[in-house]
Amino acid sequence: MNAPKSLSEFFTRTDRTTLDNCDSEQIHFSGMIQNIGALIALDQDSYRVVAASENISDFLGVAPEAMMSMTLADLDPELHRELALLSNGPQLLHEVLDYIVTREGVSFDTVTHCHAGLRIIEFLPNNMPSPRVSRTNMRLVGKTSAQILHSDSFEDAMQIAVDAVRSLTGFARVKIYRFLPDWSGETIAESRVPEVDSYLGLHFPAGDIPKQVREIMTMVPYRAIGSVFDDAIPIRVLHRTGGPIDLTWAVSRSVSRMHTAYLRNMGLQASFGCSLMHRGALWGLIAAHHTEPGIVPFDSWSLIHEIGTALMLRHDQHERTKIADKITELRRIENAFAAALRNSGEVEDVVATLVPVLQEFLDADGFAFQYGSNLHFSGRTPPPDIIREMIQWAIKQRETSDQFQTTAFHRDFPPARDHMDTACGVLIQPIATHRVCQLIWFRGPITQKVAWAGKPRKAAVIVPDADPVAQLLPRQSFARWEEEHCEESKPWMPDELESAREIFKEFLDIVTAQLLLKDENATLKKFAATAAHDLRAPLRGISNALSFMHEDGFEPEAVRENHAMAKIYAARLTDLTSGLLELEMVTGQKHSFTDVDPTRAARDARDLLGVQIEEAEADFEIAQMPLVRGNLHLLMRLFLNLGSNALKYRDPDRAPRVRIGPTEGPAGFQSVEVCDNGIGIPEEYAKRVFQAMQRLHPQSKIEGSGLGLSICERIVQQHGGKISLDTAYSGGARFVVSLPNPVRAEHAA
Repeated sequence: MNAPKSLSEFFTRTDRTTLDNCDSEQIHFSGMIQNIGALIALDQDSYRVVAASENISDFLGVAPEAMMSMTLADLDPELHRELALLSNGPQLLHEVLDYIVTREGVSFDTVTHCHAGLRIIEFLPNNMPSPRVSRTNMRLVGKTSAQILHSDSFEDAMQIAVDAVRSLTGFARVKIYRFLPDWSGETIAESRVPEVDSYLGLHFPAGDIPKQVREIMTMVPYRAIGSVFDDAIPIRVLHRTGGPIDLTWAVSRSVSRMHTAYLRNMGLQASFGCSLMHRGALWGLIAAHHTEPGIVPFDSWSLIHEIGTALMLRHDQHERTKIADKITELRRIENAFAAALRNSGEVEDVVATLVPVLQEFLDADGFAFQYGSNLHFSGRTPPPDIIREMIQWAIKQRETSDQFQTTAFHRDFPPARDHMDTACGVLIQPIATHRVCQLIWFRGPITQKVAWAGKPRKAAVIVPDADPVAQLLPRQSFARWEEEHCEESKPWMPDELESAREIFKEFLDIVTAQLLLKDENATLKKFAATAAHDLRAPLRGISNALSFMHEDGFEPEAVRENHAMAKIYAARLTDLTSGLLELEMVTGQKHSFTDVDPTRAARDARDLLGVQIEEAEADFEIAQMPLVRGNLHLLMRLFLNLGSNALKYRDPDRAPRVRIGPTEGPAGFQSVEVCDNGIGIPEEYAKRVFQAMQRLHPQSKIEGSGLGLSICERIVQQHGGKISLDTAYSGGARFVVSLPNPVRAEHAA
């Protein structure tokens, strides 16, 4: 079992310049707990007391300063025996001990967890300690979960959930808060008593839940606030240096003064929140509000979490149903496309008829299909040059996803503001360096009315007369405030995003199959058998991985191992199909040639290789080169393939160095060299190096399709030039590319 994470990891990996005052507060090092219970921290190995809240004597009868040299066995033998019954090792969530403390007629649960080398014990009030009440609540949650999973709609499921949580907690208002892509939120379901205001349909700005709070919500699924009074109890650290202890997982951790003021301005005295996670990402939360102080009993926390889990399962069902319906519709389009391609045989002609269909399929205002250097359009789109700039910009963003999508592209890419009427919302599939084709959907802006809970603004910073330390104050009013704007498009829904992925994958498969069957394509016929063999190999790997999972009963460890293997084979299959498409694009399309600057093409290629260059810590030099007669897009792909190879086949014992620049060559041509200090290519392979599907190194060591250099040769041939491997070059590999002189130079001569 993995050790629990700390919120400190968020601050370590986050650029502090991107955090505002609210985001930068290290809430896990508050050094205090809420005035609802008590806390004691022990060394995890020796159980020696390390820290305690200043009120610990009210619970254990010993003052903090008297605990200096004590272990838990000295302090409370019964509590020590209870802890000894727990299993060893780090605990991901909290455990409740069979140890009850009674203080002033109130029973307190004893909750414990391990974190950062400490065993932390907390005492929380329980105003419903009766086993009968607990059993009633458990029956309620079991019934609620079943109703949620069998509800007619997700909207019904949410209403069932909020009604049940309000019944469970007795709080005045319970809402479901859904995060939007910009981290603002909207109340999409609500259950309340008539005496409190409704927040249903109201939006809240992203700053209401700061970044570090959202981060901790992904780790600790619940948070209870028993009072909004700023009367937190300090924790006295007895045996450690380096400041306060890490309270990331402490359930009684104190509350930021900013947040208590926020709750008071809402007219609240207590709250409870439960994170809603969907496929590992924070989706929203169940938020319970009350107008009187009080904390939800800890027994109910896991019950509310169970309701939230059932709700997210129902949401996943809802999303999968929508995606399945969309994919069913997509299959009809694919079948028509495949049939048209078989009849016509010409990819470009069929793509031109497909473009309007794909635009309509995702309800877009415009659509562009980039296939090689050609763009096919439908509907309202920006100019071609802008579209190409958009694609290049998106590729350079190093997104973790395989697609880029936004509802306000001009906020990310300022040049798009001039084209906001056609490219406000943008969806690009895929965003990867070596793709031959991209699918781009466009949506224009729509006028939207947003109802906010109070006028959104940044928290005010004040410096009180009596306190030289600056304080943050939230907005005072949460009354409905409407705003109209027209700088965003309709959002891209999950089923639309998944459909974009499916469209690309299916297009890739259909076109590749057609290319292998195309009799008149002599270039591809020469190695169709080899390509078919290479395509079958990764398919066998994927099939084997699935079989191994089945044989092992889908045990988690077997699934992890074989899933990783299947991903490797799937990536290999994608490389092959992409390579075949690129080869067809180079040899089968008509290309325009003008006087171009190869230096620009080389720099564009270097930009696209930015991630690989950074990971390899490579020195990638580009010298100024003379103009040539060529196609800028094809030359960029030439340098992209050669540069990628140079990084891929690097010498592990030295930092990679790549140079692209001018060199001596034959008359009537301008020659450039691409050289590196990698592992090189033996002279005996020089004649085979440009043959398609040839690999000069085992695929188990270096991934590749065997098509990269063949594509380079086709590109140079399309230009009427020559490419060769310098077999006399030592210390790496050197390719010499000779391209025709520019027309203006010939006229000048």
